[in-house]
Formats: sequence, structure tokens, C-alpha cells
Amino acid sequence: SYRLAARIARTWGDFVRWLLTTVPMEYVVTGDEINPEGTYLIIANHQSWIDIMMVMVVLGKGTTLPRFFMKWELLYVPVINICAWALNFPIMRRYTQEDIKNRPDLKNRDFEHAHEVLSRNPDQACVIVNYAEGTRFTPEKHKKNRSPYQHLLKPKVGGPQLALHCLRDRLDGIFDITLAYPGARLSVWHLLAGHVPKAMIHVERIEIPEGLEGKLETLAELKAFRAWMNSIWAKKDARIDRMLNGTPEGDHTSP
Repeated sequence: SYRLAARIARTWGDFVRWLLTTVPMEYVVTGDEINPEGTYLIIANHQSWIDIMMVMVVLGKGTTLPRFFMKWELLYVPVINICAWALNFPIMRRYTQEDIKNRPDLKNRDFEHAHEVLSRNPDQACVIVNYAEGTRFTPEKHKKNRSPYQHLLKPKVGGPQLALHCLRDRLDGIFDITLAYPGARLSVWHLLAGHVPKAMIHVERIEIPEGLEGKLETLAELKAFRAWMNSIWAKKDARIDRMLNGTPEGDHTSP
């Protein structure tokens, strides 16, 4: 059942948080607090699997494991596929224009799947995390992406817009989480070996412009939503630059 799966996931999440206490790593968490009892959309930048752990640090002990928009290919990864099944992760197939041209019925398939998944258990609080870049940041991807940002890939608007539409009737808030690791080599193994000395995490509650929280039907609405995401990303890019230079954003709060 969902309750059993959520209980198992919460226990696993608490274990991960405990595991992080055994690692010689400093956490600098600044910004707004997230009430663990609410239903939220979290938008974050993505560099490593470590990011998932850092989101759990921010959410705090006792909260359910956040649910992530996940690429179909990750279903082949052991453990991750079990979590995805147990907690009803929205799975994105990302059909190409050629796929949709050959099969027009695929155009709204991801939207319909996500809507069905996120509509389950409406009385249960949940946290949906979307890495808007769509993939982990690397210098190679940054160059190929032709990103105008120094530390980020260009944001994709499909995931955030989809989550907002599906959760709009029960959403308690939207948060932008910025993650930076000054001087670190980023992998889970480097983390456990003590080679990630500091994680800097900034949490900011953000508001979506009125009229953009539903399904975007017109080109003007899509452009407005993209402009909103780009403005968030420009602020985030500048923030990461400051964080990598060791400057925390605002007051320091304990994770």
C-alpha cells in the first residue's frame, strides 16, 4: 500500500540523513524553511547524485522521501526502480518530434501519465522535486547546451509546468533550492570518502505569476512561463557563483 511504501521510504530517508552525519562535511543551509507537512514543488539545479541527499537534508528528519520526475532510462538502475515504483515517481519518456510525428497520440503521453500519478492519494502530503535542467551539469553538456549561464544548463519548462498543473489544487508552495559544493569532487564515493568538504544550500520560496499555474494553451503563455524560469535561473547562476566563492546567502540555519 502507499502508506507502507511511504513508511519504508521515510525510514530509508532517515537512514541516509544519519549516514551523512558520519561524513566529515560542513552544511551551510540558508534561506526559507520548508514545512514537512505540506505539499510542495521543489525546483533545483543538478550536478550529482549527492543532490538527492542534500534535498533530504533540507526537508529534515521524519518527512517522506521526496518524489522526483525521473527519466525512463533510470528504471533499469537497481534500487532506484523500486523507489520509483513504491512512491509513484512520474516517469518521463521524452518523446522526440519524430516519434510524435509518427504517432500523434504520444504528444500528451507524459502529461497524462504524470497527471494520473500525481493525482493518487490526494490527501497525502508530498514533495515533488524537478531538476529543471533535465540532466546533471557537466562542462561537456554545458558546451553542447550553449547555455547562457556559467554554472547551469538551460532550464526545461515542461517538468515544472506539468507539476504545477497537476498539483495546483493542493499545492502549498514552490521552492527553489540552489546547491553548490566549493572545491569538491562530486560523486557519492567521494562524499563517503570525505572528499566533499562543504555543501552550500540555499532555499527560496518563489511565487508563480498569476495565470501560469495551469496547462499552458497558447504560445504567449508558454513564452511567459519560460521567461519566468529564465529569471529564476539567472538569479540562481549568480547565487552559485557567490556560493562557490564561499559567500553564504543570508542567515545560516541548521539542517
